[in-house]
Amino acid sequence: MFKSWKFWLGLTLLLALVWLVERSYGWSAVLQSWQSIEPQQVAIALLLMLLSYLLRALRFYDFFWQQCRGQFIRLTRITVLHNFFNNMLPMRSGETAFPLLMKQHFDVPYRHSGPALLWLRLLDLYALLVLAALSLHQLLEVGNSIKLLLAIALFAAPLLVLPLQNALNRFLLNHPSTLAQRGAELMHALPKSSWSFVRALFWTLINWALKLAVYAWLLEQFLGLPYSQSWMGATTGELSSVLPIHGVAGAGTYEAGVLAGLLPWGVDHAEALAAAVNLHLFVLGSTLLLTALITLLTQGLKTPATPPGNG
Repeated sequence: MFKSWKFWLGLTLLLALVWLVERSYGWSAVLQSWQSIEPQQVAIALLLMLLSYLLRALRFYDFFWQQCRGQFIRLTRITVLHNFFNNMLPMRSGETAFPLLMKQHFDVPYRHSGPALLWLRLLDLYALLVLAALSLHQLLEVGNSIKLLLAIALFAAPLLVLPLQNALNRFLLNHPSTLAQRGAELMHALPKSSWSFVRALFWTLINWALKLAVYAWLLEQFLGLPYSQSWMGATTGELSSVLPIHGVAGAGTYEAGVLAGLLPWGVDHAEALAAAVNLHLFVLGSTLLLTALITLLTQGLKTPATPPGNG
């Protein structure tokens, strides 16, 4: 780990963030902002985050139904551990935890779980763009007709994905070359019916909407902004966690993402940075707390399950 450039780049971002926060605002002042939020409100926010974890697990459970049916609790454990490693490790290296855990617990081949995870990540990106559009349209200095065309294009995009995906799959299956067969095998786990595609999109949108609602509410408490502006800051912060560039525990990159959504509204730089840091502290704190809670409650599930149909 210590020989990896990803580790040292992530550590540099973390140290730079610590220095920048102290210089521009002061860590004591940053942490004092939490005094404006009641403990009961924080508890409700944590409960909603727990619900988002369950929704994320439900999306995986629905997606990998054939391999995981009857094992929702085990898959929830895998989902939580995957999220933990993904949040804490730099440059998206935590993503590798999911294929490894799916192979260990459900004997799902890497050639199936890897492409499926990438497909779901693209769905995450799409969902964030859709939800960001709820606030972004206020910043676009174009006519209403242009905004309408952009909205139609954005919402119509999923209608093209499945037909193109299935057409590509048929093309690969009809060509006997080794390369084509390998490509078809990589697409094996992807949705092939409209109903499965719609369900995956539904779980993705509802999960991200819940998370962003909590994060936007926190930014609203810290900055006193209109909710739509806080929503934009929360969305761009989460976009930074989906993209490949990602520091240790997201330090620096997450805050930069939040600032990208807040500063166009004229928010003071120092106050926006302090709010972004506090939001990130909540994200990391809830990740640590909920991961510890769920892994403790599911500790009896460490032994890999016999994949359905293999027993």
